Amino acid sequence: MAISYAQQVGATRARPDPDAWIARVAFAGAMVCVAAVALAAAGASSDQAFGRGLLELLIVGVPIAAGLYALRQPGNQSFGVALLGIGFLWSLTALTTSSASVPFTIGRLTTWLISPCVVWLLLAFPNGRIEKGLDRALLAGFFGVWLFLFFGTAPLVQAFPPKTLWSSCSTDCPANALFVLDRQPELLTQVILVREWLIELLWLGLAYSMYRRWRAASPLRRRAMAPAFIAGTLLGVFQWAHITARQVGVRADTVIALSSMWTFCIVAVCAAFLAGLIRQRMQLAGTLAALGGALRASDDRSHVRDALRIALGDPKTDLLFRDPKADLASDGWRDAHGHAVQWPPQPGPDRTVTPIDTGDDRQDVALVHDVALLDDRELLEGVNAMVLANWRHERLTTELGRALDDLDESRRRIAETADLERARIERDLHDGAQQRLVALRIKLAIAEELLASNPRAGIKEVHELGFEAERALDELRSLAGGVYPAVLNDRGLADALRSVAVQAPMPVDVVAVGVSRHPVEIESAVYFTCLEAVQNALKHASAGTAIRIKLNQTRTSLCFEVRDDGPGFTRATHHGRGLRNMHDRIEAIGGEITVDSQPGRGTHVLGSVPLVASRQPEWSQAANA
Repeated sequence: MAISYAQQVGATRARPDPDAWIARVAFAGAMVCVAAVALAAAGASSDQAFGRGLLELLIVGVPIAAGLYALRQPGNQSFGVALLGIGFLWSLTALTTSSASVPFTIGRLTTWLISPCVVWLLLAFPNGRIEKGLDRALLAGFFGVWLFLFFGTAPLVQAFPPKTLWSSCSTDCPANALFVLDRQPELLTQVILVREWLIELLWLGLAYSMYRRWRAASPLRRRAMAPAFIAGTLLGVFQWAHITARQVGVRADTVIALSSMWTFCIVAVCAAFLAGLIRQRMQLAGTLAALGGALRASDDRSHVRDALRIALGDPKTDLLFRDPKADLASDGWRDAHGHAVQWPPQPGPDRTVTPIDTGDDRQDVALVHDVALLDDRELLEGVNAMVLANWRHERLTTELGRALDDLDESRRRIAETADLERARIERDLHDGAQQRLVALRIKLAIAEELLASNPRAGIKEVHELGFEAERALDELRSLAGGVYPAVLNDRGLADALRSVAVQAPMPVDVVAVGVSRHPVEIESAVYFTCLEAVQNALKHASAGTAIRIKLNQTRTSLCFEVRDDGPGFTRATHHGRGLRNMHDRIEAIGGEITVDSQPGRGTHVLGSVPLVASRQPEWSQAANA
């Protein structure tokens, strides 16, 4: 069904603009951040307003800023959405400065969400996915503790701890809006002790998970992950110190100081996420730039492989190449040094093979690399694209060199053919027309003597000289026709080939469809190519052989076909000069020609020559002049 222009424009306008969406989210995040800072500062005492507002700015603004940056990166959108959601959620911590019970309770419960959110971010950094196994078990453990031992005990807490970093109240703090009992159960103290020790054990597991993922990452990704994991480790240390200090009865000021350090470590973790994402982007750009510079220096495959090893920081990176002429996917594979290798290869532990699509549903290049590189899809795709571009450049360079060699060989053969043609013309002139003209001169001298001694005999001899002169002219015309037939110059390609057909000793059928006049080089190339094909057919013809010449002109090309039902031949054993001459003539003017022949099935010559509409035939230019 046809789609109108208006519908296309409407569909284009209806498609959401990612930049506009991100701009709206950024505006909303700025408004939420400003509101949270204003609310937190307004609810705090005058001497604490600046510090409380700064804390809210950091705890809300940093995750939102990191999330907005991650949204613009192709491989980090899901992580960016998580950072944005957490930043908006943490804005509710501004309610801890409220004097009303319900907002105060919501704000204090939101502070409980900070730790599990940070844990989720540390487990999901940098691609937004949490791997199966240990990481998901840790996440389930953290959320289970917070769900059942934190939020599950919220209705049992008579009053939240006073004088914290989040709330400046000491004795007149609002009540817990969720408290449903007359007094706080004594068992709650033991529950708090258990949950805090469980949190410390889970933090040990989280530290091991971060170290394990850092070790398993590629060398480039390790550098991007390091800031966030260092900040996360410090966060875990202060979590341990804060919990342990409170449990052993350290002074309240020390506990609050450790809690403050723990809180600022949360801000540091979010800032480290942003720093890691920026560093990852810069490393990607730097790696691809360095790789591009190295690839421009040389097309040698071993040099390309060494450049990849340096750029990726992996000395075991390798490249495999398949012969483009190989039919089977497992055939013709070689390494960068040209040594044959089996397919599929056995790269060893922690290694994998990524085939690169080279077009036409073929994969003629493969990259052997660290399995950890699969997690950095953007870098892997960038490297694959540069390797593919280098492979195509190498292939085009090789094909260009081969074409230049063919062109030089074709020019050599054309020059050789021209020399042979000049030698033939010289020989024909010497043996034919020149000898006849010499004889004519001798006979003129004899006729002169006869006219003096015997006028009647002299006059008869002069008449005979007229016939000799006609025969000499005929021989010169025939010789000139072999160089460029007069009928081709006067009447065009179709009539010139019909003239060949009339003079042939066996049936030759000529069919021309829409053929007009063309420049001399085109008409002569097609004429002599068809003539060579006809002469070859006549040379090897048997009784009953028929030859068919077909010309067909389109808007962009002139096609010709010469077909015979003679004995045929085998191309592999036939290397005559005539076939090479046909190829050289047509390819010299940018055309194509194929010769198909099999013993007992005749020969089929098929070719085409491109036409340039702006070019005017020389005969037409001469007529206009």
